[in-house]
Amino acid sequence: MILIDRSDPISEQQGQRIRQSIDKLKNDASFGLRFDIYTFQGDAVHSLEPKLRICALGKPDEANPWIENPELVRRQYETKFVAVLDQTISELLRASSEPNSPIIESLRAAAISSFGSIEVGKIPLRVTMISDMVQNTRLSNQFQSEADFRKLSQSPAWAALQPRLKGANVDILYLLRLSAARNGKPVQNRGHQLFWEQLIESSGGRLLVVDPL
Repeated sequence: MILIDRSDPISEQQGQRIRQSIDKLKNDASFGLRFDIYTFQGDAVHSLEPKLRICALGKPDEANPWIENPELVRRQYETKFVAVLDQTISELLRASSEPNSPIIESLRAAAISSFGSIEVGKIPLRVTMISDMVQNTRLSNQFQSEADFRKLSQSPAWAALQPRLKGANVDILYLLRLSAARNGKPVQNRGHQLFWEQLIESSGGRLLVVDPL
């Protein structure tokens, strides 16, 4: 599951790093691994469908020449998997601007859509979040107040916000935004990162990497 934040434009250098990270996921994907690509457009009520749902095809160098046509395998891999995934990512990295940034709501809704029918521990799950991680909605706005997971988790809103990550490994490509400030001070700091570490752990996920871009 890959979620891409389109609330603010992504710089060329950030876009390059994002493509490199997704290329690694793509190149490491075994046959049948499913990619669900989302944008952060969810809310606490409606379902969220992926912009793309696609499964990895067999790699050309893994084709069995005795029973398969390596050239056909190569064409199918490049045209029906690589090109489709690359085109979708390129489209979602184009400059855009959204008034809200419902990161928690979208993570919850995407997890229901992608992981809802899967038993915990049955298959390995992975989430890659590409975002500045600055939550900005009516239920939780980090531009207005400090990111405080304990306060959020004890609020009435938490029941409608908590994602169900079912043991998924989570990576965050942490888009640095100099413009993200509250009272003249950066929103993105160690406390902000700790908020997401606590939220993901409390939601049944395992945060592996926070990679500042």
